[in-house]
Amino acid sequence: MSAPQNFRSAFNGFNREDVVHYLEYLNTKHTNQINQLTAENESLRQQLASLPEFQSQQLLVSSLEEKCAELTRQLEEARSCCAAPEQQPEEPEAVPVQSPSVSDELEAYRRAERIEREAKERAELVYFQANSVLAEASSKVDGISSDITEIADKVMTELTQLQVAIGSSKRALQDASSIMGAIRPNK
Repeated sequence: MSAPQNFRSAFNGFNREDVVHYLEYLNTKHTNQINQLTAENESLRQQLASLPEFQSQQLLVSSLEEKCAELTRQLEEARSCCAAPEQQPEEPEAVPVQSPSVSDELEAYRRAERIEREAKERAELVYFQANSVLAEASSKVDGISSDITEIADKVMTELTQLQVAIGSSKRALQDASSIMGAIRPNK
């Protein structure tokens, strides 16, 4: 229904039908705006609900932190195992039974070096795996955070538009009420 451009004059003011049609037009326009904004708001709420929940992301982060702590503990154990032979004081033998040969000592030294090198390699691997898990978790959290921020911004924009529409509708109804008061016939 189109809004009349001008009110026609009647004998004692405006034509009553024109005013009634104008008020119906304003009411219909206001109802349509509210319905449109309500539908958009509901659509945005559904989009927000379809995202992975924040609590499940927190559980993922906490499990990754626990895994990192476990890998760090394993790394420390490996380092302590590597450092332990160097820190232990040598106990003097009470009675030397048989002196080991130079080749036996050299072989023992080589085994110790090989074990130490393997422990360092394992420690580096554990450290690399822990860093990659933390980097992956951090990137996932950053991505979800930006998605949530974007949706929150959209919701705030839609709510602001809804407030503006309600405010303009309120002003239109107040204007219509003042017009009705002005055209009221004298008693």
